[in-house]
Amino acid sequence: MNKKELGEIKKQLKFDNDKLLLKGIQEAYGKSRDGEASIQFTRLINPDTLEKEEGELYFDIFKKSLGGTPGKNLLEYGFDASDPQAKDLQKRFYDYKNGSLLKEDEFKALAVELLKKGDYRNNVYITAGIFEYAAPGLNANNEVLEENSIFRFMIVAITEARLTDIGLYYSTATNEVARKVNDEMQIIPAPLDAIFYPSFSSRASDVNHFLYHCKAAKSPNIELIEEFFHIPFVSSAPEQSEGFAKVIGEVFPQGMEASTAMKFHENISDYVSENSQEDSVVMLDKPRIKDLLLASGANSENMQHFDSAYSKILEDQEVAAVNLMEKGKISLKAPSISISVKDDALEQIRTETINGKRCLVIEMDEGLEISGLPSNLQSPKKSVNVIHAAPEQTASHVSSAPAAPADSGFATASSSFDSVSSQGANVSESWSDASPSPAETASMTDEENRPETESFSSPVQDSPQTDASDSMVDGDHFDDLDIIDFNRQPEL
Repeated sequence: MNKKELGEIKKQLKFDNDKLLLKGIQEAYGKSRDGEASIQFTRLINPDTLEKEEGELYFDIFKKSLGGTPGKNLLEYGFDASDPQAKDLQKRFYDYKNGSLLKEDEFKALAVELLKKGDYRNNVYITAGIFEYAAPGLNANNEVLEENSIFRFMIVAITEARLTDIGLYYSTATNEVARKVNDEMQIIPAPLDAIFYPSFSSRASDVNHFLYHCKAAKSPNIELIEEFFHIPFVSSAPEQSEGFAKVIGEVFPQGMEASTAMKFHENISDYVSENSQEDSVVMLDKPRIKDLLLASGANSENMQHFDSAYSKILEDQEVAAVNLMEKGKISLKAPSISISVKDDALEQIRTETINGKRCLVIEMDEGLEISGLPSNLQSPKKSVNVIHAAPEQTASHVSSAPAAPADSGFATASSSFDSVSSQGANVSESWSDASPSPAETASMTDEENRPETESFSSPVQDSPQTDASDSMVDGDHFDDLDIIDFNRQPEL
């Protein structure tokens, strides 16, 4: 049963649907203590008696029973024909979906068995529905045909029942606020476990397979799988992912080369695309995984240890490809760093040695955002404050001012003065020495309206043949500037 077929069934699970007939609903409430099952309530519901609001609550449970990711918390199992208990369960499932589940004694016996073998430690609610879906036929071009075929199936869901925490409430009867003492059990719509039988494959019933849903991929109900389904449990989805990571850690003690890891992700994604049928679960065995690693550039010497490591850790089991990759993206993680990159951007990632350190470099062309803020990777320009003097002041100051000392701030400046206004530009560079020398102090006049700045003779004015770059760092330039204020504090 592939993802497309699963989606088709889920789409039909709604209360008002002419293509889906709900034959009946069974429900039970009970608990299990010390291996003994206690059923406190059962009821058969005629769907015709349900109001829409109530009916939608049941359909919500049924639809959630098919929720999840195939290969993770939605698993397809087959019946072991060599196991008499498995064959008996298959026959019972077949009879259930054909109507026997709507018999009170049959359903109660099933509920008791589920409580015992499922090892449920709290109160649970069990609901089951029998459905008939008028599945439209499709031709070779996937075009819908006029005739339909009837697909009959059942859904059995085991959900948690727990006390609701309401707290304070207002009573219209007593006109007061009080704490509610709650003894009612709320039915949680998301099932702990659920069964869908039979599988829907190629527009028909596949009576040899069924779907098992567990609420969390990391914690499937192993007791239910082994004791009720009679299927040896191998490993959960997280266990497959973690186990494979351990295999790689043992084969590559220093870690797999980053370029090899990214290529393996790309190769396994391509393999899944080529071999899946409408997003069905693709399984990989040990030889296939080894071939994909070697094709990705894995070191041949390290790979000599792959077979023994895989056998020791994963016990030669097949694993779902979906558990060895992230669909549509790759995650890069290091201490305090986590980056996610989509598959179509993998070419923008490379490794590079910078200042003797191995770095992961990501090309950023445009559209960069940091914490949701539009950003760029350009270096900001630096600037200093500049004060323009009056023309008559400039003439007298320049003629009497000494040349700039070699150790003055002017000689050691390394900023670029590209943006200067008539009132001065922002300062982004701090100067090492802003105090006037004795010679500079002597050259100043006592005029009251004279700006409190220092004047240095312009190298270009004193010697027309001298290149202005001789007195400043490469790249610095001044255009029509008279007096530079080195005393003014930088504006940060």
